[in-house]
Amino acid sequence: MVPRNTGARTPLERIRTRYENTDKKCPECGYVDESGNWESKTDGRTLVYRHVCPSCDASREHVFTFK
Repeated sequence: MVPRNTGARTPLERIRTRYENTDKKCPECGYVDESGNWESKTDGRTLVYRHVCPSCDASREHVFTFK
């Protein structure tokens, strides 16, 4: 398999880029956020990707826990 160059530097950045490119529609109001900016935070054990809809302020999160 040939590795793809996604432009992101780390696997965590690639995950955020994936959310920004594919998870743009708000499940609450249906607004499609073309900029799709997802924030990421980690405490070393948990990684949280979060997006707040600019239309209705609904918050979505994807949480990963490291063991």
